[in-house]
Amino acid sequence: MEGNQNMSWQRISRFILCLLLLSVAACGEGGDQTNNPDGDPTTMTPADTDDRRPFEGSVLIDDDVDEALRASDPYQLHIDGDHAPVIENDTLTLTISYSGGCASHDFDLVTNGSFMESDPVQLIVALTHDDNGDTCEAYPTERYSFDLEPLKTRYQEAYGMDEGSITLHLRYLLYPQEPGEQGVFELLYTFAP
Repeated sequence: MEGNQNMSWQRISRFILCLLLLSVAACGEGGDQTNNPDGDPTTMTPADTDDRRPFEGSVLIDDDVDEALRASDPYQLHIDGDHAPVIENDTLTLTISYSGGCASHDFDLVTNGSFMESDPVQLIVALTHDDNGDTCEAYPTERYSFDLEPLKTRYQEAYGMDEGSITLHLRYLLYPQEPGEQGVFELLYTFAP
């Protein structure tokens, strides 16, 4: 009998803990979401995000970049001011907002790896998002970093040069302004051995 009471108490404790964690995530506590007087969620300020370590995304090679972007879950890429995409030391850092808060989210840069000949060469990459079924409605803003070494290696193998530049055409969703529509942000990725 005592074993059943302990097991019941453990279940109740776990349930209460889960409720507390869900309420914190849904309410946006911890600085991830605040509400303005109109009731619309607002994102974090640069001061809130700049001192935190970015989450890591992946660079993937896929023949159908357009399909990968069409299959993406919604997100908002910040492209202005302190939140603009930046490349430093072979790392692309992006500031992204998305609906969620109860599951981990995956962001990937998808490219077919085919360089378009020009000076510098050009490459299309698309930012994709998998929300992993997260139905929570907080609206966190996070920094994500992407290691661009696979693109540098692909360039070095294709052109036989250790240093070079690639103009990246970063395709992204224009959510929430224009759901389903895409934008393009250009970045110059310059590297040396």
